Amino acid sequence: PRSRGEPPSASHRRALFVVVAASLSGAGGVPPSRPLFRLESDEVSSGSVGPRSPPRPGDLPQRGDASRSLALLQRLVVGSRIGPARPRYDNSEIKMPWEIGETPLAACPPGSKGKAPAPGVADPPGTAQPEADANLNRALATFCAAGLGGLTEFYVDSRFKENHRRMSDADGWISRAFLTYMGTGAPTSNISGEEDLLVQSVHHFSDKPIVAANFNTRVPASLTPERFPNLVLMHARGTQSLGKSFNFNKLTAMMFTKIKAGIVLDADQFANRGVDSLFKRVEEETTQDYPFPILPVHWMSRDPDSSDMAEYPKSYSWRFVSKEAPRQLSRWGHAHPTWTHHALPWLAKWTSFALAPEKTSPPRWLLEQGRLEDEDLLNVGLWSDGARKQWCKFDIPSPSEFDDYLKQVSPSRRLFGDDKYFPRGIALIFFSAHDAKKPEESYNTLLDLWDAGGDKLPIVYDGKWFSSGDALRAYDPALPCMA
Repeated sequence: PRSRGEPPSASHRRALFVVVAASLSGAGGVPPSRPLFRLESDEVSSGSVGPRSPPRPGDLPQRGDASRSLALLQRLVVGSRIGPARPRYDNSEIKMPWEIGETPLAACPPGSKGKAPAPGVADPPGTAQPEADANLNRALATFCAAGLGGLTEFYVDSRFKENHRRMSDADGWISRAFLTYMGTGAPTSNISGEEDLLVQSVHHFSDKPIVAANFNTRVPASLTPERFPNLVLMHARGTQSLGKSFNFNKLTAMMFTKIKAGIVLDADQFANRGVDSLFKRVEEETTQDYPFPILPVHWMSRDPDSSDMAEYPKSYSWRFVSKEAPRQLSRWGHAHPTWTHHALPWLAKWTSFALAPEKTSPPRWLLEQGRLEDEDLLNVGLWSDGARKQWCKFDIPSPSEFDDYLKQVSPSRRLFGDDKYFPRGIALIFFSAHDAKKPEESYNTLLDLWDAGGDKLPIVYDGKWFSSGDALRAYDPALPCMA
């Protein structure tokens, strides 16, 4: 029972579905022992991830047409976003687009002998090259000169070209987007379940596109343009072909997918309500005057001189090998970066140092450090260039911590504090979850979050909840992370 005018809850919608579906099953002559749909199935729940669309004239059922009636019901009821679909783990084999003559978004110019044109060279007389294109060309020049041209070529999957056309400008740039990356060659994989839930969560909690960059021969079968109208699937050659870490593909995707302002969400993350508000802050903080990516603070400082590292093994702390190396300027940053096109030249310079040290001029201290991961490179490169900005932790360390968010429980202790950078703990912003490596558990958490409402305060710090970054800053103006 509910009051007149009260919107139906998820439980009301489920009840409506069951009652009407049962009625239609009987009317259409389908044996009652054979259910037409399961609420948890992809056939039903996948409708929850796209924008609601009204029924079209041809959708209206005819008398006695139970299957047409159920299809309409699915769009009306499930379109009300009952909850996420259960994750799928199966993958489809693909043919890489460069094998069939497709054209990439960017590439080294033919006949350039490994060098991209300088910014503005290709512009007609009397015109200036658009700023984003100029920054992209600088990144291309760095990679092409280092012999890394193959890694600059990102191709829109042919099935997703209409999605890309709708969400990009005339030059192929997407103004704001999330970015995730993946690569699997197996028929089934846990990563595919993670990506399925991630893309579902972005479609539910955001109206911004998400670009999925693929670096292997199979892709999650669940990722289709019909199911996910705000998804763009792209393909590219991977850094693993150079014997380098797969995670450097994250950095090449940031540079060459033509996203003007982006937020990286790894496969083992999912989005939550409010995450779109971060885009405006990304554009405000990474500019021509501060042309660097920005990382959220890590749950560890990784500083051997900081108090929080005393409880961890010695290997958890970061130590430079060379005495010429820069000093650690800030708490360690987690490799879930945000960026704008202003950061592309910086990303190209430091990534080329790691991928092609023999053809670039990396600092000697970087060579002496040995093998690096993407997170290592981002941190030490930012310290080297004196870049100190960090986000408060919008990538919550575990899905289980969302229980406190849902209940708005105020912690009685400082969260991940240290005596050097964050003596009162770090601020957590419940915009996304990290370490979501168990898709079935993530699915259950998302069920709780799906229709939780917009009354939850998203930021917790020093035992208190805050409604916005401005409120947090007013409470502690000296807090060394941004919200």
